[in-house]
Amino acid sequence: MQPDKVLGNSASDQTEAIEDATALIGNLTPVGVRGPTTPDQRQAIAQRLGQDWNRISSAIAELFATGVPGNDPRTQQVIHEHYRWICHFWTPDRASYLRLAEMYVNQPKFRRRIERKKPKGMAAYLRDAMTT
Repeated sequence: MQPDKVLGNSASDQTEAIEDATALIGNLTPVGVRGPTTPDQRQAIAQRLGQDWNRISSAIAELFATGVPGNDPRTQQVIHEHYRWICHFWTPDRASYLRLAEMYVNQPKFRRRIERKKPKGMAAYLRDAMTT
C-alpha cells in the first residue's frame, strides 16, 4: 500500500487537517499561544497543527511502507519531529511519551485515526519507533 500524499490545498484537505489536529490533541491551547483566541485563530492553529501532523504521519507511513526499521536514523528523525509536535501542547517526559506510544495502539480511536489513510500496522510501527 502506498502512503498518502501530504495535504494539498483543497477545502476537504484543510477540513481533515483541522479534524486530525482536534482528534489527536483535543481542544488544548498550544504552548506559546497567549490569551484568548478568536474562532478564526483557533481554526488557523488547528489547521497548521493538522498539516504538521499529516506531514509527519506521511513521512512515517512512507518509512513503514518501504521497510525502514523504527530504529533507523531516518525514522528517528521523524520521531523527533513528532516529539516536537507534541511539545506544542505539553512536554512529555520519557514515561509519558512511552504511554502516549502505547495509547496510539491500544486506544481504537487513536489507532483508527492514525491508520485512516495510512497502511494498516502503522500505529504499531509508530509506537515501536517512539519507544526505541
